[in-house]
Amino acid sequence: MGEKISTGAKFFDNHLDGGYEKNVVTTIYGPSGSGKTNLCLLAAVRIAESGKKVIIIDTEGGIAVERIKQLSNNWQYVLDQIIFFQPLNFKEQQEIFEGLKEIVSKEVDVGLIVVDSISMLYRLELGKAEAVFETNSSLARQIASLVEISRSKSIPVLITNQVYADFAEKDKVKMVGGDLLKYGSKCLIELLRKDNHPNGQTQERSLMLRKHRYLPAGNRIDFKIIGLGIEEV
Repeated sequence: MGEKISTGAKFFDNHLDGGYEKNVVTTIYGPSGSGKTNLCLLAAVRIAESGKKVIIIDTEGGIAVERIKQLSNNWQYVLDQIIFFQPLNFKEQQEIFEGLKEIVSKEVDVGLIVVDSISMLYRLELGKAEAVFETNSSLARQIASLVEISRSKSIPVLITNQVYADFAEKDKVKMVGGDLLKYGSKCLIELLRKDNHPNGQTQERSLMLRKHRYLPAGNRIDFKIIGLGIEEV
């Protein structure tokens, strides 16, 4: 089964039989506001607090420093442990991924890699009709590099991914990048928004395990985001 790292929430650790596996890529996908970034930050903070480095590749331009402050009393130390990258386009994202192997070789204490999200700049690049084949090939190489790093260095990788509506099957969504992410990820976690608060904010979310190396797919828990992280509903 291999070693695990904590998700940052005990009930979620229990749900995953100890947490995220170290030597695999885990993809967390769902609609906007479903809690994807929060789950990644929660794990990142716990790893940083333990003294290890965290690499965060933020493609959406929303490094949540204020959220990190909420999640840790020792937030200044945590921020010092995080190596941030903010690519502005898909080419820059590709260049960062190409340099990841060298980075993890130099930074011997890297305990987690987070990509939030893998698909933001990819979708924008796909808008250029002439670049479809090259863009898909580049995404495949990026995912392959993450898989190789996680396996060879035993570094857990968390990826967030966007979704789009499946018009062939009503009420269902598909991950952006499709099979590329499915095959590269040994663990797939889908987040769903649930009941809406009267002020329009989403209160509760559901977490559905869609793929795992040995846990049964379909396991589900409900949770909500709170100041200190997440809690089971």
